[in-house]
Amino acid sequence: MSTQQANKALVRRHFADALHDPAVCDAIYTPDLAQAIKQGAERLKAVWSDSCQMTVDEILAEEDRVMVRWTFYGVQQGEFAGLPATHRQVRYGGVNIFRIADGKIIEIWDLLDRLSLWQQLGVLPEIKDAIANINPKEQQ
Repeated sequence: MSTQQANKALVRRHFADALHDPAVCDAIYTPDLAQAIKQGAERLKAVWSDSCQMTVDEILAEEDRVMVRWTFYGVQQGEFAGLPATHRQVRYGGVNIFRIADGKIIEIWDLLDRLSLWQQLGVLPEIKDAIANINPKEQQ
């Protein structure tokens, strides 16, 4: 197995296993990152439905980096960033870049579509509604 293939397999475990099985964290991350991921997984469980999931839509690897484009699906069942449970179903995407050394994930950079998430949770208006409200007198 090439280094890129091994790195992709390691990152796939992040999405498939680590968020649901804390023991996996110790196997695939450095100790500090493992602790942070375990805490993040607990926060996810407190906010999102048991059926929440992340799908890997695309994965690329080069040298010590792996990039993943993913989609998250879930229902907000707990408080999230001060927002009480809405029980709304959401679907949003993001990109993670992982850095790997000595067979462990040592860094993760995260970009996600927060605008879409907040719109789906009802915090922010849809773009078309926001534009329509910019100057309602002109709309008449």
